[in-house]
Amino acid sequence: MNQIFRFYLTEFLKTQRYFIPVMILFLQVSNLSYTEIFILYAVESAIVFLMEIPSGILADRLGKKFTLILARVFLIPAYMLFWLTGSFLPFLAAMVFLGLNKAFKSGTHKAFIYDYLKQTGAAASPSEVFGKGKFWGRIGEAVSSLAGGFIAVKFGYNEVFLLALVPACLNVINAFTYVRIREDHISKKASGRSLRGHVGSAVKEFRDNPVVVKLIMNSAIFMICAESIEIYFQPYMVNANIPVIWFGIIYTAIFIATAFGSRYAFLLEKKFSRAELTNLTGWAGFFPLLLLGTGIKTGFFIFLFFILFFLRHIRRPAITTEINDNITSGNRATILSTDSFIRSVVKMVLLPVLGFITEISSMYTSLLVLAALMAASQLFFRIPEPGRPRKQPYPFPR
Repeated sequence: MNQIFRFYLTEFLKTQRYFIPVMILFLQVSNLSYTEIFILYAVESAIVFLMEIPSGILADRLGKKFTLILARVFLIPAYMLFWLTGSFLPFLAAMVFLGLNKAFKSGTHKAFIYDYLKQTGAAASPSEVFGKGKFWGRIGEAVSSLAGGFIAVKFGYNEVFLLALVPACLNVINAFTYVRIREDHISKKASGRSLRGHVGSAVKEFRDNPVVVKLIMNSAIFMICAESIEIYFQPYMVNANIPVIWFGIIYTAIFIATAFGSRYAFLLEKKFSRAELTNLTGWAGFFPLLLLGTGIKTGFFIFLFFILFFLRHIRRPAITTEINDNITSGNRATILSTDSFIRSVVKMVLLPVLGFITEISSMYTSLLVLAALMAASQLFFRIPEPGRPRKQPYPFPR
């Protein structure tokens, strides 16, 4: 089996999450309030916050393949807790495992792909492989969402997690079959001094590159806004009087569209630079948030959610490639993990605030807050375009 095919299989299997179209409804029928729901997601982010950089260091020092296998294993107890239980504390434990999964795979998988392509001289570019990987991920989400909506209605919300256990286990096996890449910096007996030296090297590289800082900050804020939108999507459809049986079909349509957006996102780089693509899609995400914040409840406005999902997936391959092009291989997983680490910090702080605002006001007020945050990000973390000096002033004091 070709290694690039294994990359795509990983993306397909990891997105076989049959609970996606009903996750928030599942938490609500389990008698969780908005505040508790946002706390769950904040705890997940806190775990990523605590483990993100250590997991990146582990990948850089002990091997990316080992770290990826460990990440896949963490999903199994998470899904079992959702399947077998139905209250806040077990869900909290499940979110801890989901956070560990995210921390150990984020950055590491992209770093593995990038190094593999460079070492083997593969014809495909990193942007193309990242984009095609996301394509198969979205196809996986489309398939699982279509099935998940019907399964939840017919058999119950818990059963979708039982079904999700099957591809999760298969993905552990798939991770074991990954080829080994050359990692000359690996030291299985890494001393405290060598680890401190590695961290210091990665921090210095990150600190001395303002373009990478802006890319990571811009990406982090856009992603947290897009992820928050996902929490509001199902309640919005309920408010718009859309039957639950249609949720899976709607998610399927969205994922198919975003799949092709991710699949061919690299072609946009022939027309726009990666910096231009990042800046344009950032502003394009501001206006749907603003319109949704008006409080209009109509099925037509589902299209605005679609735009945000679509933008999230077409911009990510370009940003990931641009970050990779500005960092060295020995620090790659650590710095890419820093990208996810910063997203987790923003998410950990923002989500409880959004939950509180939703409880005392409405989800529409929270959407306006997200719109303001998106606009601020585009103003303060605008990516310098080609032709301008690479060494731009820092967006905040060093």
